[in-house]
Amino acid sequence: MNGKDIVVASLLGFISTFEATMILVAVPVLSDYFGISHLQASLLVTIYVAIEAFLFVPFAMIFERISLKLGMIFGGALLAAGGFLIFFSSSFIEIEFFRMIQAVGASIVLPTSLAYASSIGDDASRGSAIGTNHTIVSLGYVIGLPVGGFVALLDWKVLFLVSSLLALVCLAFALRIEDIRKASSIGRRAFGPSLALSGVVLLALNIWAGIAVMAIGLIMSSRVRLPREYVKSSLSGFLHSITRNSFAAYLVFLYAYLGYNSLQYGLLILLFPLSFTFFSLAGGKASDRFGRKVVPMLAFLTMALFSFSIFINLILAEILLGIASGLATTSNTSYTMNSLGQENRIVGSALRTLQGTVAMSIGLSIGSFISIGSKDIVLILLALNVVAATLVLSYKFPMSKEVCLHIL
Repeated sequence: MNGKDIVVASLLGFISTFEATMILVAVPVLSDYFGISHLQASLLVTIYVAIEAFLFVPFAMIFERISLKLGMIFGGALLAAGGFLIFFSSSFIEIEFFRMIQAVGASIVLPTSLAYASSIGDDASRGSAIGTNHTIVSLGYVIGLPVGGFVALLDWKVLFLVSSLLALVCLAFALRIEDIRKASSIGRRAFGPSLALSGVVLLALNIWAGIAVMAIGLIMSSRVRLPREYVKSSLSGFLHSITRNSFAAYLVFLYAYLGYNSLQYGLLILLFPLSFTFFSLAGGKASDRFGRKVVPMLAFLTMALFSFSIFINLILAEILLGIASGLATTSNTSYTMNSLGQENRIVGSALRTLQGTVAMSIGLSIGSFISIGSKDIVLILLALNVVAATLVLSYKFPMSKEVCLHIL
């Protein structure tokens, strides 16, 4: 396994999450600057996510045959170009248009970043590779919170300039990494679930269009199905991801309700993604060593148990839930990718990335309408993680073939 190549590929995913998090924190500042409502300013986030959702799987199918390396370079170039153009823009409409260009780039970079970690090297170290990817990409969320809050208070345009310069540096390194090409056998089967999940995101823009797209996707999914093990592990990961994003959104709305500004609540919720990031790699290594069935099940149950810490102290809850989520996400993703053949992991990674994006949208919605009290969020964390752990019981092959041979 070439660790340096995985790090470089993951850094491009880091740029995407880093900028997305900074923009999310800066929405109130953009609203005041252009004299528009928070809802209008949040379109920079909503439209971005919607474009990502629709293009994840199609771009994965295109670049898996052409070149995964070329896909990452092309997507990174779009992210950089869009950021520079926004820096020199003077109207909100121009910014929206250039943000769409960035969304196209992100829809290529994020799934190809995970696909690279899922496809290079052998399966015995798959968890470590995915753990490295998750750790680096998650750092984008961690660093984006305080940096976005701080820079937005000075000059919001600098947000885009910083991310564009970082993208150019990453592109220089990406030119030297090993290339990967595959020919997926599940590409067409992924379109149904992809449309159904994209419809969920589209609901935020137009409810009837979202329902229509979801219906079409569900019909397609019922006729052509994905591998059973992939579906089961993806569903458990999806449920867990909803709880993680719901808790993050709950923290944002709670601290905003208490009167903190963007920089202050960005720092207050930092412990949650920070602990998630540092334990993501540990989750991957644990799944390689102890089995890809045992580790995610225990991690999901631990997440459910740690939800009660919200009643005790929020800072303690951020740390404990972040640790459990880091272990659960990486170990379960490792199983999900290993349930597919090497040739199907690029499209599988795209669909898995899409699930994370949709879970983020659902989590944001849940966090916005549940009560500020602790009871509702604890019930959500408890129930969904217990269901996720129960699904793990039906998983097959607890360890990769390489690990089994090594033990024998």
